[in-house]
Amino acid sequence: MKRRTLLLGAATLPATGWLTGCGGGDDVTKARVRLVNAADVLGYPSLDMRVDGALRQGDVAYGGSAAYVEVDPDKALTTISATGSPTALLTFTPSVTEKKHYTVLAFGGVGTLRQLLIDENVGEPSDKRATLRVVNAAPDAGNLDVYITNEADPIESAVAVLAGATYGELSPRLDVASGTWRLRAAAANSKTDLRLDVRGMVLGNRQVATLVLTPSLGGALVNALLLVQEGDVTRLDSTQARVRVLAGVADSGAVTATVGGTPLMSAIGSPAVGGYALVSAGSPEVAISVNGNNVAAPVTTLAAGSDYTLLVYGALASAQAAWVTDDNRLPAVTGQVNIRLVNAVTGLPGALSMTVDAFPVAGGVAAGTASSPYVAVDANDVAAISVAAEGAATPVFTTTGQPLTAGGVYSVFVVGTAGSTSGIVRKDR
Repeated sequence: MKRRTLLLGAATLPATGWLTGCGGGDDVTKARVRLVNAADVLGYPSLDMRVDGALRQGDVAYGGSAAYVEVDPDKALTTISATGSPTALLTFTPSVTEKKHYTVLAFGGVGTLRQLLIDENVGEPSDKRATLRVVNAAPDAGNLDVYITNEADPIESAVAVLAGATYGELSPRLDVASGTWRLRAAAANSKTDLRLDVRGMVLGNRQVATLVLTPSLGGALVNALLLVQEGDVTRLDSTQARVRVLAGVADSGAVTATVGGTPLMSAIGSPAVGGYALVSAGSPEVAISVNGNNVAAPVTTLAAGSDYTLLVYGALASAQAAWVTDDNRLPAVTGQVNIRLVNAVTGLPGALSMTVDAFPVAGGVAAGTASSPYVAVDANDVAAISVAAEGAATPVFTTTGQPLTAGGVYSVFVVGTAGSTSGIVRKDR
């Protein structure tokens, strides 16, 4: 496993989301336990924790925490549920000991919530050092390498403090220098596939902390939480998004595009799909041209942690551009893929629909848009894909023998103009 430290716009969260009057830590026969919500914010924006049937911590939001509550080690049957729900998402009995402190970390995606008990009774490191443990709690990000460096250190020469962090596992204790650092996380064995880049992460002198890598909106990027032993929880939120370009202009139009000062495509002939690049979230400046002629750039706001495709399409003399949001979260079911249709065709009388192995996947997809949500279908090494315009007898794109590999995420881009269309089946993950 590798370690990386990213901290842009981090905020230390106050002690909120806990029930008051749940114990002041005076009973020497009790353990002290807190719930930290590191789950997918779209699926579980807040959680409740009950111990021995009693609500002990309620409405704990993502990244939230509060004062520890006292738990009888002999009566520690615990359930976690979505706030206000009568249905337990998790039921477990943590192994806790009197007079000791613990964090119950809840993490995972919709329908796959998990918990991890973190022992917060680790002895202090030596002077000018900090002890750090890492949990990869981002279910769609894959294995991650973590880097903790000085602000200006290039990642190319950095050595990961933790390499190949596996989902759901607590790393061994890592001895690092205390101070203020830059945190970066990258896909395992790839310094170019950066998933988090945050400056200003603080590891205090003789501090013991746990770094938790958490899900993003788009699935591939990650956020982070820094849990100080018996202390605060600090959010280390990503401030970036990932963007790529589809060149789908008729007559092999050559597309050039820059977003937020980052070149994404340079005179690439259509049709083509570029790779993702990191850009600052917000409303970046966008510059687009086709064969050297400027194309009006659509206005958008890029959400931190999300993925996007900038479509450049249409006739050569009247090319246009549009944004679509990508969802690179992995399929929930083993043996399936997630797939969608992107319509970059102009001049057709109706919207597009798509089938995969005769199964309807998308319909009513207008030009410059994508089907949403992605649809899960069974993986198939020789899939048949057909895309047709509404009311038309002949498909605008078909392919057979198309590999759809289990666990993958796919986009089917259809480009061109009426009477001259083509398709690209792209494995996004």
